[in-house]
Amino acid sequence: MLLSQNFIKDPFVVKELLSVSSINSNDLVVEIGPGRGIITKELILRAHEVIAIEKDTVLYQGLIEKFKDIKNLKILNKDFLTSNLPESPYKVFSNIPFNITAEIIDKLLKSKNKPTEIYFIIQTEAAQKYQGGEIETQSSILSKIFYNVEILGEIDRTAFTPKPQINISFIKFTLKDQNKGQMGFDYQQFRDFVIYGFNQWKADIFNAYKKIFSYQQFKIINKNLKINQLKPSQLKLNQWLDLFDIYQKHTPISKKDLIDGFESKYLKRIRIKK
Repeated sequence: MLLSQNFIKDPFVVKELLSVSSINSNDLVVEIGPGRGIITKELILRAHEVIAIEKDTVLYQGLIEKFKDIKNLKILNKDFLTSNLPESPYKVFSNIPFNITAEIIDKLLKSKNKPTEIYFIIQTEAAQKYQGGEIETQSSILSKIFYNVEILGEIDRTAFTPKPQINISFIKFTLKDQNKGQMGFDYQQFRDFVIYGFNQWKADIFNAYKKIFSYQQFKIINKNLKINQLKPSQLKLNQWLDLFDIYQKHTPISKKDLIDGFESKYLKRIRIKK
């Protein structure tokens, strides 16, 4: 059974997208959900090695037949979400199934060996959430810890089959030099802290974290950070990091229990509602 996916049908569009990437003959590239191989065909001409991960058995067999004589291509019949990622430096270039965009990006963000660059063809609405800007989102803050995020442009819907009913964008994630994941930064704790704040349905940071910080702590936070009256979406990454640092150093364990594991508990709650 095919996953929910809009396949690119125009090879010229693929070449255009690859032309604005930095992928070259030295690169190991992972492609997620190669489908019928229209992107794969161009990747193997540019990259040193390509690992294509296709969950659908029918599509996988088609890829094996189509690329049976290609030496720099490894095709895996696996679910990317449960697959091991390369241990050596690599990049990702994919037209991913739109309905699991968040799960795919979260896996890459949480991985020990993160790709140096990620190029994704995704829904424009999702791309805007990850890019952020004047108004940040939960997705943009959690991504910007590790990556600079940039929407490179929109893609004509007629380039896909079936033709999507929503706008499609091409987005790039570039790994920052200062990789906090390799500097003792507990990313999962930070994720729990940020996701908690964005999902309290409160008007401002003060009320969102009212159960976490004491009134006296908030007086100090407001004096140092000037954020008490700001909404979570109005905080920039450096302000989130400063707030998280105060949380780590000065919040008692009894209150940290409300934050620890919040992402997992929140996701379970969402699944139950669905």
